[in-house]
Amino acid sequence: MLEIFYTKRPVSSDAFIARILSSYYNIPNPQICKAIHGKPYLLNSKICFNLTHSKGLTAIAVGKTEVGFDCENLSGKARPAVLAKFSERERGEIHSVHDFYRHWTARESYIKYLGDQLAALWRKVEFYRGEIYLRGEKANVRLLQFETENCVFSICGDYTKFALKCVD
Repeated sequence: MLEIFYTKRPVSSDAFIARILSSYYNIPNPQICKAIHGKPYLLNSKICFNLTHSKGLTAIAVGKTEVGFDCENLSGKARPAVLAKFSERERGEIHSVHDFYRHWTARESYIKYLGDQLAALWRKVEFYRGEIYLRGEKANVRLLQFETENCVFSICGDYTKFALKCVD
């Protein structure tokens, strides 16, 4: 099971990661490293995590296998410059701000799951009919999406269930 912790209080990313790992996973002073493209990970640990934030909300997903996690606040508006970078099939499914951010977070969570950079893979990833595609081939990854706190969240990884906890 994936555990998701979030707060709406102002907090630095590193401080929030350290707080969650220390308080809930008994990892005092976690040694957080970064992969080549910036994805954070714990040195010598079987715990995997991924962090996201949007308009004052900070959240971390923690599990036992690789995870990609993203959220966006639904009070924003669709960005025409970004919308133009979605595939034609995706644009055909985007009819609202809600649709825009479902597609955005699905793509970004998958790219974060792979540990790559948005710029490197954005045009090679597609979210269509609820599935992720990489270079035209259906990706072998599970995608979960949900909404809370006026945000849409996307989770990529080998997870079927998650628990959500507000930590203010």
